[in-house]
Amino acid sequence: MSAAAEARGGARIDRAIERLRAENRVGIMAHLVLGYPTMEASRHIAQVMVRSGVDLIEVQLPFSDPTADGPTITLACHRALERGVRVADGIRFVTDLTSGMAAERAAGHAVPVVFMSYFNLVFNYRNASSGGVEGFAAAAARAGAAGIIVPDIPPEEEEEGYPAACKAHGIHPISVISPNIGEERLRAVARVSSGFLYSTSRTGTTGKDVEIGFGKLGEFLARARKICGLPLAVGFSISKREHVDALRGHAEIAVIGSHLIRVYDKHGLSGLERELRVLAGRRD
Repeated sequence: MSAAAEARGGARIDRAIERLRAENRVGIMAHLVLGYPTMEASRHIAQVMVRSGVDLIEVQLPFSDPTADGPTITLACHRALERGVRVADGIRFVTDLTSGMAAERAAGHAVPVVFMSYFNLVFNYRNASSGGVEGFAAAAARAGAAGIIVPDIPPEEEEEGYPAACKAHGIHPISVISPNIGEERLRAVARVSSGFLYSTSRTGTTGKDVEIGFGKLGEFLARARKICGLPLAVGFSISKREHVDALRGHAEIAVIGSHLIRVYDKHGLSGLERELRVLAGRRD
């Protein structure tokens, strides 16, 4: 763990992963699209996530062309943008969310919160005092974020100093990989990433209700871990407790997004809380 991460947000991810390994379980990173269906609903959804015992929360800033996402998340992004949700709303949202966990953070048990976005939003970020990649990383850190996931940054490129800016502000630049990535690119990813790697369970976009080939996926994850030396999270089509269980021994974190939107749309907050407790293995 770097000195900067130890002092600031990135340490929360490191501690969460240490706990998961000590407890020999796969953690849940629950994903929400900021402002879907409304900002007020997002606040309630985040509160339910914390109460349900998730291990990390991923807050996606809505973008007009979310190339890694399938129809469920794409529609959620478009609805949020239609309501006028912008990056500044995300900074305030995460600030409020992490501030609400101040006591847990002091005890070392706050749920880490990470931003997920696309590079266009990061590069074009502006506020009163700074902007661009450096400004976004600084704002994310001040908000209490522990890391940033930007799936459309090529690992061979450092894109305007993005990894260095994250690390300078004590937060983790988290890279996204897929099972068709080659060894040379994996090594490039390892050079610029920290915290953990987010691996897709398959190629394509999020949210498809397809069978996951856990055998071949496990082989890929073992190769990625050996080359990169980082903890692993797996997302895309993860929607059942059986999927989470199947990742045991292969990854530290299961990422669940589109499924949670569908559950919320059909069953509301109470249904979302029930489902999160099942996914997290909570029985209380």
